[in-house]
Amino acid sequence: MIYLLLLLSQSDIQNIKYIGNREYIPNLVETINKAQHTIYIVMYSAGYYPTHPEGPDRKVYGAMFDAVKRGVKVKVILDASDWNPNSTRKNEITANYLKEGGVEVYWDPPEITTHSKIVIVDTLLCIVGSTNWTYYAFAHNNESSLLIESRTLAERLTQFFTDLLRVSTEELPINLGKAQ
Repeated sequence: MIYLLLLLSQSDIQNIKYIGNREYIPNLVETINKAQHTIYIVMYSAGYYPTHPEGPDRKVYGAMFDAVKRGVKVKVILDASDWNPNSTRKNEITANYLKEGGVEVYWDPPEITTHSKIVIVDTLLCIVGSTNWTYYAFAHNNESSLLIESRTLAERLTQFFTDLLRVSTEELPINLGKAQ
């Protein structure tokens, strides 16, 4: 976070907005809806809850699917953990759902925990903070994130995304076996 603050102090920030707790989803969906070219996402934990079709995750994923239909390139990198199979299983269920909607999904190397929660839209708008894409993060937890309009920050985060994408795979790099 200190690195982010240093970068921001030297950046071309056009706008910065605090989006905490229940403000996150409306701002995220609005940001996704503005996308014209690219949406890059790095997410430690993302949940899809098929038994809850009106859940908060559906608003986010629906906006992503709409973006794909508009011709926006949507890419997501999820954490594949070699020490936390439950987290990876949750991400795998979400990845399969996202792929059905045309989203490109990749997996980070399992020996490295990618704990980032980053959204970059059109190399201009960035959302960074503590919010995982899980039911509790969306609906119950105290979470803090920032929506930042900055070409400089977006370029730096896009480089982070691209570097991580180079070492990521399209197939889940670990065998989870059967769910417990």
